[in-house]
Parts: sequence; structure tokens; C-alpha cells
Amino acid sequence: MLLSLSKAVLPLVAIILLGTAGYYLIEGWALIDALYMTVISLTTVGYSETHPLSTSGKIFTMVLILSGIGSVAYIIGNVSMQYIHPFFDFVTKEKKMEKILKSIKDHYIICGYGRIGRDVCLNLIKAGKSVVVVDRQILDRDDFDKYHIPLVVGDASHEEILSKAGIERAKGLVSAVTSEAENVFITMTARELQPNLFIISRFEETATQKKLIRAGANKVINPYQIGSDKISHIILKPTISKILDFAQKRGQFELNIEELALGKNNPLIDKSLRNCGIREKHNIIIIAVEKIDGEIIANPGPDYVLKENDRLVMIANSTELKSVFQSYAKD
Repeated sequence: MLLSLSKAVLPLVAIILLGTAGYYLIEGWALIDALYMTVISLTTVGYSETHPLSTSGKIFTMVLILSGIGSVAYIIGNVSMQYIHPFFDFVTKEKKMEKILKSIKDHYIICGYGRIGRDVCLNLIKAGKSVVVVDRQILDRDDFDKYHIPLVVGDASHEEILSKAGIERAKGLVSAVTSEAENVFITMTARELQPNLFIISRFEETATQKKLIRAGANKVINPYQIGSDKISHIILKPTISKILDFAQKRGQFELNIEELALGKNNPLIDKSLRNCGIREKHNIIIIAVEKIDGEIIANPGPDYVLKENDRLVMIANSTELKSVFQSYAKD
């Protein structure tokens, strides 16, 4: 902005210098008188002449005034654009954001854009999911500009803020603020606004865990507990830990873990794992099945019969999993 402003002012400075030099050379005035005459001519304040002007001086003054008016108009235009343009940009972005928030659906609302909230948000974006971030204050907006993340600034425990984030049309909500009390209030408010919403809440104290569940959270996560469990797992079972890490790092290793939901009319429904052919056709391993009531069947046997709304947890390489989804995820 300063560079643009200096470029805009330079023509005026040049005209003042030329005007001063002109009166000095044409009329033979002292430099201070020449400068004074130049300034009052350019600003058209209407003061009387410093000294009587010759014919050449009068012609020079007319040229100076006309040049000065054009230069001042140019400067005002440029300076105005420097200060007004960001305002218009902000208004345009706000209107665009409001339009996105009114139309977005099947998205995930991330409450709190700290270290955990940011990682969750970016992971969901990389997985192709739509997100909306809610936070009291965002100091660094680089992520939001880079990934075009819709942002609602405000307290996520307030109904109007969550409504602005489209909670009525949302698929899930993650409450990842650092305050335990705020997480409870956010969870409670979200559950009241959207009874069927899938809610994940962060906690640190055991007492808060119970409160979050009573408030309506489907899942409660203690990030510090997960971190300590991970460290212990690496020490006690390094090979298993390494394999699980491989499965999580998409695009770097062949092994992936995915889940497949069996919706209505899925061809796998009412077939046993032995007879459905999914293992033989696609070379995948089904390591678990989650039933509609939440029961987990670990390492299901060959005689397990698949039912509607079962969720299969599979392990295979990316090519094999893609083939499975193409065949059975059409509903």
C-alpha cells in the first residue's frame, strides 16, 4: 500500500518542484516565494499573487493550475482505492460466505480452530468432506483462503451461531475448544438444535466425559489419552503400531483400512461372508462388522450373514478397495 501511495504522490511532488523552478526562472523570485506561489496555485485557495506576474508568468500559472488539478484528482482516486478497495473486498467475501453457508449441507461443523480443530478440519478436507469452522477469533486466515473454508466467527454455544453454520443440514459436529465447560454447552446446544446430529466432543477431565455424554455427545475423545496410548503401543507392540501407521498414511503405502456401509438394496445383504464372494473377487480382509445397534463383531466368521445397515471394516490396498466401492457402494 505504501509503495502504491508513494507512486501516486510522486507526480504532485514533481509538479511542485517544476512550478517552483518555473517561477524562480521566469519571474526571478526567491525560492520561498516561488514555492508559495506554486502551492496556492495548485490548491486554488484564491490568495493574491506574491508579486505581480508577467505575461509569461500568467501563462505558466494557468498551465500549472491545469496540471495540478489533474494530478490531485489522480492522487485522490488512487488513495481512495487503496483504502476503499479492501473494504469492498471484505463485503464481497462476506456476501459470498453467507451464500455458501445458506446452501451447504451434509457438512461437518468444527468448533474451535486450535491445533486439534485445525488437524481435524484439514483431514476432512483432504478426504473430500465439506466443513464449516466456528471460532470466537481467527488470527491467521491463511488456511481459510487457501482451502476456501467457510468461517463463522462467534461463540459456538449460542444457537444463532450454530444455525448460521447450517447445523440443521449438517452431518456431524466436532467440539474441540479448549474449555471443558464450553464443550459441554456446545454439545448440549447442538443436540437441542439437531437431535440426529453425530457429535464428537473433546474432554480432559473424567468428570467432563460423563457430562458430555449426558449432554448428547455420541463420542468423547481425550487427545492426551490417545497420545499416551499411542506411545505405549509403539513401545509394547512396535510391529502392529507400524502396520497401523502404514494403513493411515494414504498415498504412501499400499495398505489401507476402510469401511463400507451396506445400504438398502446392496447385493451383499443376506449373504454370508463365505458365499458373498467379496474376499475372492476383491482380495480384501474383513476385520470387523458394526451392526446397526452399535455392536461390533470382531473378526467375523465365514458363516456371518450380512444385514442392511451393517458397516464392514476392511483392509486391503487402495486399488482393491476402490474396486469394492465401485461394486458395492452404489446406493
